[in-house]
Amino acid sequence: MASGNRKTPAKKPAAKSAAARKPANRRTTADAGPPSLSLAHVQGFGVGAAVGVILGAAGVTWLAQEGMPKADSTAEPARLEQDSEPEPRFDFYTVLPSQNLDLTSDITPPDPTEPGTGDLYVLQAGSFRSSEDADRRRGELALLGLEATVDRTESDNGAWYRVYLGPFESRSKMAQARSITAQQSIDTLLLRRPRSP
Repeated sequence: MASGNRKTPAKKPAAKSAAARKPANRRTTADAGPPSLSLAHVQGFGVGAAVGVILGAAGVTWLAQEGMPKADSTAEPARLEQDSEPEPRFDFYTVLPSQNLDLTSDITPPDPTEPGTGDLYVLQAGSFRSSEDADRRRGELALLGLEATVDRTESDNGAWYRVYLGPFESRSKMAQARSITAQQSIDTLLLRRPRSP
């Protein structure tokens, strides 16, 4: 009776055929690491480097022999023609020290400290078709601390509103205003106007 209570082991399913099994030790392309160098790779590199050095040395030797001038009778006349050309002469070394300049002229230079001489400088900061655009530019310049005026002009094309900065008494004040507008990407046009008496 004891044998009746014993279970008989269940049969295991038949093993898969050898062809259907996947080998466990084979790598897939995703698992493959960097290719390894073999002795054939190293030997091929060595042979290629040696051939390159030999060809390079042969080329340098050939170029050195080809580049050497040959003893020829045609080289002498060319050299004689080059020697026969006159060298340039520079006379100003002797002429300038012996020249006399008349510095007593009737023209007197203007005194830079005297106010009221020279021209006035004006910067045009834009030219617009509408007065609103010109006023907007004048407002931008006022925010930068520059005083601008808008002048309306009539032409064949209609009315134009031009925005002017200045007039400036000196070039340094004009240059300062121009650098401020350039920092804000506002293009200006320099105009010189004669001083009115």
